Amino acid sequence: MTKSLWREISPQEKQQIKQEAKSLLNNFASKINKIKTHPNHTKNNSGSRQEGTGWTTDPEFHDTSFANAPLTKNNFIIAERGKWT
Repeated sequence: MTKSLWREISPQEKQQIKQEAKSLLNNFASKINKIKTHPNHTKNNSGSRQEGTGWTTDPEFHDTSFANAPLTKNNFIIAERGKWT
């Protein structure tokens, strides 16, 4: 059988966890509120976005990104999942 990391926590630890969670949520909420969006970007009468041609990217962006990537294959950047965290 595998060892488990579960254990009983004290009331003080529960309170500390609640305070830390509340602090994280409040911090996240304050940062989300700072994001500015175009008023028509999120609200329209149909509930869906209008079709368009999209945007064009700087042609050098692709070349620069691939030049900086340590490993590429078939026009994809190969990266280890979660390694950057």
